[in-house]
Amino acid sequence: MKNKASLSVVFLIEILAILLAVFGILPGEIILISTGIMVFYFIFSKIEDSLILFIISIPLFAALPITESFDTMANWRILLIILFLVWFFKKGYLQSFFSKGLCCVPPIKINSNLTKFVLSFLLIGFFSIFVATSPVAGVKKLLFLINIFLLFPIIKDVAKDEIQKARIIKSGIWVIVIVLIVGFSQVISGFFTPLYNFWQWWANHVISVFYGNNLSEVLKMTNTWFAYYPDSPPTLRMFSLFPDSHSFAMFLIIGLIFLTSWLVRGSRKKLIIWFCIVLSFMALISSGSRGVWLSAIIPFLAAMFLLVFKKEKIFKPFVLMLIIFALSFPVSSLLLSNSRKDGEDATLAFKRAKSITDLEELSVKSRLGIWKASFESVLKHPLLGVGIGNYPIVLGEDISAAKKGASAHNLYLDVAAEMGLLGLVVFLLIFLEIFHYALKGTKFGPFAMIFVFFFVWISIYNLFDVVLLNDKVLLLFMVALGSLYALNNEPAIKTYE
Repeated sequence: MKNKASLSVVFLIEILAILLAVFGILPGEIILISTGIMVFYFIFSKIEDSLILFIISIPLFAALPITESFDTMANWRILLIILFLVWFFKKGYLQSFFSKGLCCVPPIKINSNLTKFVLSFLLIGFFSIFVATSPVAGVKKLLFLINIFLLFPIIKDVAKDEIQKARIIKSGIWVIVIVLIVGFSQVISGFFTPLYNFWQWWANHVISVFYGNNLSEVLKMTNTWFAYYPDSPPTLRMFSLFPDSHSFAMFLIIGLIFLTSWLVRGSRKKLIIWFCIVLSFMALISSGSRGVWLSAIIPFLAAMFLLVFKKEKIFKPFVLMLIIFALSFPVSSLLLSNSRKDGEDATLAFKRAKSITDLEELSVKSRLGIWKASFESVLKHPLLGVGIGNYPIVLGEDISAAKKGASAHNLYLDVAAEMGLLGLVVFLLIFLEIFHYALKGTKFGPFAMIFVFFFVWISIYNLFDVVLLNDKVLLLFMVALGSLYALNNEPAIKTYE
């Protein structure tokens, strides 16, 4: 109880610091103080409790206002390094390092295909820096990936204990609850606030705290927070605590892994979990991310097939989710319509879905042009690409355009353009290895099958965007992935009703 109380206190301090900074009651330096308190907690608390605090803080991680010119580094980067070092020390791996060498330390042993492929991917990324126009951008992205990958071995180790695994899944649910609360608060604010006022306030006060003043200035000029229609005023898209609506949508898909897993575990709070699932699908529609809607077709059709013809009861929740997904379109359309001043058109979500096939629609047309430029770049630089972190070069833009969201709008093309065909092959091998491992893991319980369903959805969505590489999205994915790779001692759960 004492551990739970101290964890709650530190988490509330984190929330309070963010609120004080967002509403301008205290300067942004309050984030430095709350981060320092979290570091202190990580050092002197149990690794399991520190990990839970880290997970539930994922959507709340903010930028550290170190100086006026350097205020974009998220505090999770320092916190994760501290968490990893504490875990590394408490597990006795430091002693192994000094007595047996680096390659004999358990979490670093190259004894799995996933480890080999990830290390190979990072190595290719390192070599691609030497052909990059901006080596600094390449080094930054490489360090970013290494930093996030530190979370995987910690999750994998802690989640081997069934009680801790349940705590991790619960934490994943709390994460989704947080982003849903903020997301629907945004939509409700549209009932009372002019869109321009919302836009400028959110960019000035919220984005500056979470992502720094540089991105704040960019998003005051251009963003993906609104959906535009040729014969209607713009509408606000839900994006919660993220810089764009697409990363928010991807975050929700990953979060549904935890919600569904808790549902099939026989939770007594099924109604609450179903309520969160309903809200998640409404939020997916309200995000306006057409790629999410389109990429959901294959996994849902596969789930229906396996339920009907293979009698796999675990797929029953997915069929119910499909019904919820379909019903969310008219409900979300009505919600978006009422958030506008005219409030007349209740078919906005349907109009946006229909625009997927409109090749003359501005967004679709622009994406096709970017894909064409990416293909041409891969043909021109097939071996190591233009260098990791240097995608804007493909579009003939300055490297700083990456801050404005310059990407291939296709994760596989993005990797190929930056790291060449060699990097793409290894990246695909990583995804195939994860998929294969998850299929093998289905004998240990439903979590693996749930992961497979949403991983297929994620993999297809990667054809339309690169937001899996958003820091908060990738952190949550690491939590799910680490939980998957800890399945080797998960007891089978036979009740799916």
